[in-house]
Amino acid sequence: MSETSYRKLQEHLDSLPVGFPKTDSGIEIRILKKIFTPEEAEMAVKLTMMPETVEDFSKRTGMDSSEAGEKLEAMAKKGQIFRMKRGENVYYSAAVFVPGIWEYQLKNLDRELAELFEEFYADAFEGTLKQSNTQLFRILPIEENISPEMDVMPYHQVRDLIRSQRTIAVAECICRKEKRLLGQGCNHLSEVCLLFSHMARFYVENDLARFITVEEALEVLDKAEEDGLVHSPVNTQHIMGLCNCCGCCCGLLRGITQLNMHPSQVARSDFYCVSDSELCSGCGICLERCPVTAITVDEIAVVDRERCIGCGLCVSTCPTEAMSLVAKSEGVTTPPPSTSGDMLMQIAVERMKGGN
Repeated sequence: MSETSYRKLQEHLDSLPVGFPKTDSGIEIRILKKIFTPEEAEMAVKLTMMPETVEDFSKRTGMDSSEAGEKLEAMAKKGQIFRMKRGENVYYSAAVFVPGIWEYQLKNLDRELAELFEEFYADAFEGTLKQSNTQLFRILPIEENISPEMDVMPYHQVRDLIRSQRTIAVAECICRKEKRLLGQGCNHLSEVCLLFSHMARFYVENDLARFITVEEALEVLDKAEEDGLVHSPVNTQHIMGLCNCCGCCCGLLRGITQLNMHPSQVARSDFYCVSDSELCSGCGICLERCPVTAITVDEIAVVDRERCIGCGLCVSTCPTEAMSLVAKSEGVTTPPPSTSGDMLMQIAVERMKGGN
């Protein structure tokens, strides 16, 4: 019975927009066993991506309302499903595995779960991302490197995106925590993941994050940029979260640095960096700052445009101002989906059509 419950849950999660594929090793089932009991797995299968109240869930499934409410709330607190509040009403919905259930395990993460995830990452992460053309994440450049003549859209301006938020929380990076549990961590900052709106409240209610002010969030950005981290929100115009990623620990950029995936498969980027050969002194600072090894230095710096993610980390620290940020031409890029719901719907449609 329990094995059937976990396979049903894997198939259910795989039917959601991002997917959670079956592997030859069965690592996905071992992960689910670590996170869910068989009863919780059976309950999770009943949820869809459409938020619904306990009353609506009970009517749809035939479950007793009191029992359903207790189970759904307990599962939300364990990060197995998502919960949000609108006024007096509480809504529950299914969560995709990544980004979702995995990130919600921040408080529960131990070495065993970290080892399981690393095996899943090696087996299935690349295949998961390749199921659609729409990227899950996008890269926002350091704002000071965007020149006025670029006339970029508001969704490119990270500080304005932060200033527009009314509810903000900051959490520890689960990627760095996981790697440190395995003895493979780096020295980059930990508490740099920003959450907004319903996602911020969910994290705080589950003791995964703490509320901060707009000014404190901007300080997080400053420290992240100084520390050489990449601003990586979900690929939407209205963001619910913003990661600050490193190329050594974070699952997103490791797709480029360790799985050798093309950057366009990993995250959307509307910019790239170039080096002025006449100004470059060949000091190599940009080489150290680049999180995805897109720069080589042989007397002067050369940027591999196909590998560059346009984060701008090399631009802000170039002592001769040889590095600059360039916006990709119109027609090469299109506006990202407006909301997370729009993005997931777009990914779901592409998966049905066979991805890329």
